[in-house]
Amino acid sequence: SIERARRIVSATTLLLWPALRRRSVPAWGVWLAAVTAFGVLAARGNAHAALDGLPIMINAALCFVFAHTLAGGHEPLIARIIAEIEGPQHLALPGVATYARRLTWAWAIVLGTQAVGLTVLLAWRVPDGVFATFGIAAPIKLSAVAWGWWLHAGSYALVFAFLLLEYAFRRWHLRHVEQMPLPQFIARLAQCWPALVRSFADQRPRGR
Repeated sequence: SIERARRIVSATTLLLWPALRRRSVPAWGVWLAAVTAFGVLAARGNAHAALDGLPIMINAALCFVFAHTLAGGHEPLIARIIAEIEGPQHLALPGVATYARRLTWAWAIVLGTQAVGLTVLLAWRVPDGVFATFGIAAPIKLSAVAWGWWLHAGSYALVFAFLLLEYAFRRWHLRHVEQMPLPQFIARLAQCWPALVRSFADQRPRGR
């Protein structure tokens, strides 16, 4: 429907807005490709599949955010988070900055893999997946129930499991550094997230 298409375009624009505002060519390319793909699906009477593509865009956008901060002249996103929550002095401790860069890479890979996986599963879904919409036989047929379980449970469980495993590994790897309890860290992250988003949108490395 027109209303669903409007919601999809609005959500996609919101996700990519910081990069679109900077006139980033990759961001505009992703925006045009996503809007075109969602529009084609909606035009073929499968607005439901188009709407289900939003989690893919969310994961892809977050992957872009993490990966983009690894470019030259920018501070890795995890390093920004540590400096915002625990202070620049914590980031300056031995091994912390290096670990922050590697963890930023790890999150970019996890979120990118999640986006690719959801794309493949949405394409294989029957009877209203992307392949079915265009009359193409999917190599593997995934039921809508299985898709729903992964979208609403499995995908979140994957991210949560990575979060817990990373925290346990960090406690061991950086055992010479005092660690903030995980619930407190997440609470502080939620409080500081708006400032971090503004920092990313302005493309200013912290402390400059």
